[in-house]
Amino acid sequence: MSDGVVLRHNGRVLTRVYLNRSGMNAAAAMAEALGVQIPPAGETVSTLASTGLLYRVLAISQIDFRTDAAFELASNLVEEAIDMQRGGSAANQAE
Repeated sequence: MSDGVVLRHNGRVLTRVYLNRSGMNAAAAMAEALGVQIPPAGETVSTLASTGLLYRVLAISQIDFRTDAAFELASNLVEEAIDMQRGGSAANQAE
């Protein structure tokens, strides 16, 4: 895909963000949440993701980064995703 970043599962497109300011902010947050680097144009990167992590990444892909609250919302979703990859939330670790 030369005009954006596509997230696929088993060859099927789950979501797509385009090469504009909002889309590239979303792509960066999605990659951070998945623990990968954005691949160069025309290349792919693979990773494993739980359904909860995938849910957050899909939510990030739908954020309109032209709004004031977008970066805070994305940051919260990325933080939750990273926490999930580490095996649980801080609340669960405190118990």
